[in-house]
Amino acid sequence: MPTEYPSIRDEPQNNRFVMAVRGGEAFATYRRIDDYLVVSHTEVPRSLRGNGIGSQLAEAVFEHARNHGQRIVPACSFIADWARKHPEYREVLVHQTEGTR
Repeated sequence: MPTEYPSIRDEPQNNRFVMAVRGGEAFATYRRIDDYLVVSHTEVPRSLRGNGIGSQLAEAVFEHARNHGQRIVPACSFIADWARKHPEYREVLVHQTEGTR
């Protein structure tokens, strides 16, 4: 049985991924450089913080990148910390020695 990931939508005109949550939206802002996604900020509604929404958002962003052949540059401390705790997404990360073009 396949794993289901939270649903996000890509809003390239706003440079962000958005996940609908109770009472609003959680989002991750990014800059796209070729096949790299430089994720610079994540935000969860204040009333929902501490409930795992940010982790669900991060996982969905990493799954999106994996499914679209993209790599993530974790410029956001939350995304960088989440990635360190989830080595199963190591191949999606751009490592410091690689850099971006």
